[in-house]
Amino acid sequence: MHALVTGAAGFIGSRLVRRLRDDNHQVTGLDSFTDYYDVALKKANAEMVARSGASFIEGDLNSVDLDVVLRDIDVIFHLAGQPGVRASWGAEFPVYTRSNVEATQRLLEACRGRQRLKRFIYASSSSVYGNAESYPTSEDMRPQPVSPYGVTKLAGEHLCCLY
Repeated sequence: MHALVTGAAGFIGSRLVRRLRDDNHQVTGLDSFTDYYDVALKKANAEMVARSGASFIEGDLNSVDLDVVLRDIDVIFHLAGQPGVRASWGAEFPVYTRSNVEATQRLLEACRGRQRLKRFIYASSSSVYGNAESYPTSEDMRPQPVSPYGVTKLAGEHLCCLY
């Protein structure tokens, strides 16, 4: 299996890459090194990804050549996105729509018609449930985001269902 992991320099993404490599899967990691989290930590994670034997692409899903990136990919773990509930309010909202909605839609569109692609796994957020009625939150609970960030992650979920 050849997997693409978007957000591969993040904490979860880099550990997922390492696990997939430990299971002898071919992996391509992609990350744009946004500065919401410490870029030095992300660079260290990217080095760990490269040491694991995975290939690594530094690039933004909104501009990278997805035909090249998706060549020979069997499964996608889409973890990339702009995190942060508080920062999603106000002037920063376009960053969230671009990173969480537009990038997801562009990736999904690029996947259409790819016979080799067997799975697309999207990492959403508990923020889609807002102030949940109970914990742990079940996936069959009604989404009610209470932040622009939650809205963009829910939009990504809806796009995945649509595609």
